[in-house]
Amino acid sequence: MKMAARKKICLAVGVLSLFLQAVAQQPEHTGTTSPAAALDVREIVRRSVETDHHNWEKARNYTCQHRVVEKELEKSGKPKSTKTQTFDITFYYDEEYSRLVQKDDKPLTPEEQKKADNQLNKFLEKHRNESEDSRKKRLAKQEKERQETRAFLRDVVNAYDFKLVGEEQVDGIDAWVIDAIPRKGFHPTQPHADILSKIKGRLWIEKKEYNWVKAEAEVVDTISFGLFLARVHPGTKLSFEQMYVNDEVWLVRKFSMNASARLALFKNAAFEQEDTFSNYRKFSTAVRILPGAQEVSPESTAPVVPKK
Repeated sequence: MKMAARKKICLAVGVLSLFLQAVAQQPEHTGTTSPAAALDVREIVRRSVETDHHNWEKARNYTCQHRVVEKELEKSGKPKSTKTQTFDITFYYDEEYSRLVQKDDKPLTPEEQKKADNQLNKFLEKHRNESEDSRKKRLAKQEKERQETRAFLRDVVNAYDFKLVGEEQVDGIDAWVIDAIPRKGFHPTQPHADILSKIKGRLWIEKKEYNWVKAEAEVVDTISFGLFLARVHPGTKLSFEQMYVNDEVWLVRKFSMNASARLALFKNAAFEQEDTFSNYRKFSTAVRILPGAQEVSPESTAPVVPKK
């Protein structure tokens, strides 16, 4: 299956995670917080949204290593092919950049290294020479996309009922377990919001500061994109886990997807993908580091990869 199609499928399944942000738009509880109110499911989710927002801001101060394992499966479930790639993740000019550093857990060949260096240099050169007008347009586009997401979130609120189903320990952490159940009679108002009624989810929110520890989503009815573009089958599952880093922020540790889908008029395909994130490093002051390059401030001059 082509990567573009996988991204569409991942977006379809992963959209469930957006509902937490949507809950923040609901009216807050007023008056004194009682023990009963503290266990109100919408209050738990609302608080987790506030915490998640702060986490997102802090996360942009961290680099990490991102390892992706993709497996195409046979009908029996056995792997037909496996591809592994490892990236270094950092930010330049307020944009995330993924730099390929390994393939199949081996260093890049000289040709692959040269290609990766050239891609980074082109990215840096583009932004280094960006005019103030172009920068404003880029940032305005990002803001427009955020506004469109907020509009979509209004449908997310209406698409689900939240149910507190219990409490569990995850890696020794006490957490509430919350189900997101598609609401009957939901009428979408935004493009593609109809897929929400075809996805259910479960969340684990830690009790101390209302951070996400784990989340799962499952497709319960066929999701289609266009007449023949792509079709995601029921049973497709997605999950992610987070970890506490540097005693200050929760960051993604693992993301996995087990999917069954049909692309265009081609035969059905089944695949698994597992993303792991490790070696989180906080930037020292305002300096961002690129292996093999001089330390520089991203607000002034971005690093240039040495030419091979």
